Amino acid sequence: MTRSRLVRSRVDLLQEIAPDVERLFNRHLEAPREWMPHEQIDWGQGESFETRPWSETDYPIAEGVRSSIYVNLLTEDNLPYYTSTLLGHAPKDHPIREWNHQWTMEENRHSMVMRDWVHISRCIDPVVLEVGRRVQMTRAEVPVPESFADLICYVSLQERATQIAHRNTGAHLPKDDRMGRNVLALVAGDETKHYMFYRDLARAAFVIDPSTMMVAAARQIRTFAMPGTGIPSFTRHAVRIAREGIYGLRQFLSDVLEPVLSVWDVGHLANLSAEAERARVELTGVLEKITSTVDRMAQRGARSSLA
Repeated sequence: MTRSRLVRSRVDLLQEIAPDVERLFNRHLEAPREWMPHEQIDWGQGESFETRPWSETDYPIAEGVRSSIYVNLLTEDNLPYYTSTLLGHAPKDHPIREWNHQWTMEENRHSMVMRDWVHISRCIDPVVLEVGRRVQMTRAEVPVPESFADLICYVSLQERATQIAHRNTGAHLPKDDRMGRNVLALVAGDETKHYMFYRDLARAAFVIDPSTMMVAAARQIRTFAMPGTGIPSFTRHAVRIAREGIYGLRQFLSDVLEPVLSVWDVGHLANLSAEAERARVELTGVLEKITSTVDRMAQRGARSSLA
């Protein structure tokens, strides 16, 4: 009997996927992206906020881009709570725990280097940023996947979405801000490697237990939201970011869902349980609804540009 035909519990999936975790972790370590946060910053550009208070004119930029920098940085600040959630699905002596420690170490430098750049470039009011950080971390809002299958499906989507958000934010920075563009490119590069780990780990899990993974994938896609819901005025910032074309429903569909689901090949999974088949049908409906909404938004935008 093949692995995909067996019925497995949550513990069984964790046990059987351990070799894949080790394989993908080793792949990750064999392609290091070594960079030092302090070396990315031109410290000579810095000015004291005490002698020259912050002003929007210090870094003229569209409000949607400023919102994206703010949301992306505060999301990275919330890392300790994500680590706690991830470790909740990592049994003692399982290789996923070692991966989580590596992931946390790499992610932590994102908030470090981004905050240094933000303060040096003066692209965000430091008082607003610090108040937002305190609120975000006090609320400690993070997704809470109910199973390991849900976890790896969610994080695959989240890492891909975060990569796209950082990449597109960098592309919207002023051409002469080479420091900012480099910082966000480095962060997006890290997120790409993290996405590849989780995406391929989920693909391995689909081989082990396709039914459980199909149900989890449909559930996570149906309820997916970008991390950062605990950020003050998150919805307002999200609307601005989408209007700027950095990240919204269109990017979620074309840059996140379509490439991820293509790799997982959910349309060709065999030997699914009745519940998993229903989940696949539900997922098809969700994708059709998102596509329809994106098309309507594009049509409205085209009419507005002609008005």
